[in-house]
Amino acid sequence: MDSYLDIARMVLRAQRRPMGAKSILAAALKAAILPSHLHGKTQQKTLQARLSEDILDDREASIFYRTEPGQFALKEFIDDPYFPAKWKVEFPARRRTRDLKRPDSLAIRRTMAASIENTAISMSEFSERLDGSDALTTMHPKDMKERGYCAIWTFSIVRRDDHVLAYRIGRYRDDRDMFANRRSIGFPGALAADDVSLFSTDSLGIRDCAIAVLTHDLDLSLATFERSEDQAPKIECVTALADLQGHLDLVIILLWDSPDWFEPTTRRLSLNDPGWLRPSAPPNDMDDFEPWSARILGWLAAKDRTEFAHD
Repeated sequence: MDSYLDIARMVLRAQRRPMGAKSILAAALKAAILPSHLHGKTQQKTLQARLSEDILDDREASIFYRTEPGQFALKEFIDDPYFPAKWKVEFPARRRTRDLKRPDSLAIRRTMAASIENTAISMSEFSERLDGSDALTTMHPKDMKERGYCAIWTFSIVRRDDHVLAYRIGRYRDDRDMFANRRSIGFPGALAADDVSLFSTDSLGIRDCAIAVLTHDLDLSLATFERSEDQAPKIECVTALADLQGHLDLVIILLWDSPDWFEPTTRRLSLNDPGWLRPSAPPNDMDDFEPWSARILGWLAAKDRTEFAHD
């Protein structure tokens, strides 16, 4: 035995019951199958992390599953008639928070972004403004402010009829941490050069970025968006919005009409307090929303939506 996962598999197979990382290691030590190089003060945390990563990354291919938080079992026992039914129900693995910093992020000159601050233009008009200019480049996010550039974000809004999905933001471990604990109506993605592929339907890979964000944050499969063009997020408009410290970013807003079967739950997703709200009846506590969402909610609530430009 030279692997944490090998040890966990052997112990769980022998014990025939769900176990936590500490119990697995104790049983392995008692059975003398815990090698010396795996001994240490942090082996319990390491084993739990390895099991969690295996379940999260391999999904259906993983031989492990959770029966409840911190308790692991082997999938081979699910079809065993002698394995208690109460242990056969899989506890879903919550998705990890995305790391939004990308070294090859697209950036736009701050002067161009400032020209559309707090207004909305169509994607076609934005493309015309970019045509022939040198406003776009690629750089690491940490260099943008000093060099006079802004980050470019996709901001994907999930819509169902006349409602949009809202949730409370956790921590993204980057410059959007200032939005933490506020409510939002969109899922942000830092647009980067590698979002564009041979199959992209736009020159910047905007929809590709949005789909990558939604598949991760909402635990969806790519097939959800690939069945037809109508099922992909649609670019609604382009704007520039400031954060709580006045820093400007270019924001490309997309709308995705979710299928009837989709229903976000905190049990399955890394979302806090998800729920549907109607923009035409915005909540009274708008200060509870991060500034991008507060501004966009105002646009969505406008009866004639004249500020929202359509392609």
